[in-house]
Amino acid sequence: MGRYYKIILSLVIAIFMVTGTISAYEGTDVNLISVTNLLKKTQDVKSKKINLCNLKIDKEGHTNLCVQDVATSDNKSINKNEDVAEEETQAVMSLSDEQLNLLSKLVAAEARGESYEGQVAVAAVVLNRVKDSRFPDSIEGVIYQKNAFSVVRDGYIDAQPTEESYKAAKDALYGSDPTNDAIYFWNPDISTCNWINTLNPHLRIGNHVFAR
Repeated sequence: MGRYYKIILSLVIAIFMVTGTISAYEGTDVNLISVTNLLKKTQDVKSKKINLCNLKIDKEGHTNLCVQDVATSDNKSINKNEDVAEEETQAVMSLSDEQLNLLSKLVAAEARGESYEGQVAVAAVVLNRVKDSRFPDSIEGVIYQKNAFSVVRDGYIDAQPTEESYKAAKDALYGSDPTNDAIYFWNPDISTCNWINTLNPHLRIGNHVFAR
């Protein structure tokens, strides 16, 4: 009787162990299937770049998946950089659309035939005069100041500005100044003003020389 009892007990223990092992494998299969499905879903999202991190399986067979939207993060970073760039680039003064257009007309008239740098330089001189206490404190005042610009006297100021002269005026408005704060410019080859020829130019751009 004792012998049969030991045999029966051994069979029960063996069955119990086999059953436990099968259950464990079945649980693992469920976990693997869950992970596979999750990975497949993430691959289907083609419009976003994502990072998979901290993939965990708890004791109950549930999966925890941490997904970071890299595309969204990158966009936020780009937008932030653009905002910083806009903050760093500021106009040297506030001009209306009419004033900017007038400045571009003067550039087109005074710097016709000059390089783009030469056009920006002419616009910068006008803006430097507005900021200088020795000159009128407005674009209109500086441009229409008596005997300041020959193109006003000749009527060339009324010509339509070009796209390039408008861009040059805008670049000068936002801080571009190839003249290093000059408040005078002239063409020494054709100038008839004896007084301006007494100034000491500190640089030349194209046909124009510039002085502070």
